[in-house]
Amino acid sequence: MEVSPDTVKNVLGYQPFVILTDSMEPVIPTGSVVLVKNLKENEEPKKGDIITFNVDRLGKEAVFTHYYRGTEVQEDGSVRYLTEAALADRYDDYVSHREDIIGTYVFHIPYVGKYALFLKSPFALIELGIIMFIMIIYEILWSKFDKEERKAQEEAEQPEEPKSICSN
Repeated sequence: MEVSPDTVKNVLGYQPFVILTDSMEPVIPTGSVVLVKNLKENEEPKKGDIITFNVDRLGKEAVFTHYYRGTEVQEDGSVRYLTEAALADRYDDYVSHREDIIGTYVFHIPYVGKYALFLKSPFALIELGIIMFIMIIYEILWSKFDKEERKAQEEAEQPEEPKSICSN
């Protein structure tokens, strides 16, 4: 499951990520925000943990969230961390090492990530500008209408001056 690492904040040892793919469905729905607890240098994930980690995917850096299944010693002596998607029947093809692991999954908020990503887009700024413009026009028109209505109401509430009856 690829996640969006753009401007990810590390707050008190936790980081939020947006889930972009369906590889962890139904456990974590696409578009969810996951909170990940950063692993310290001397910490290791436990088998079965859901972990978030960096991956070199076709020459491009990506961040994934998958199950951690164990380790395997490579021919060169390096330790490969084995990961897999929720409904996969085999381990992921890419090679991950301890330094690639960001942290372990804590919880997720379904579908909120879609809105978070939208708010970071230029379209959101344009939409926000349009909404603000409409609100300003509404306020201007409403205040004008309100003044006219109050004036009409005040005129209606003023007592009529008594008419003088003059007899000659």
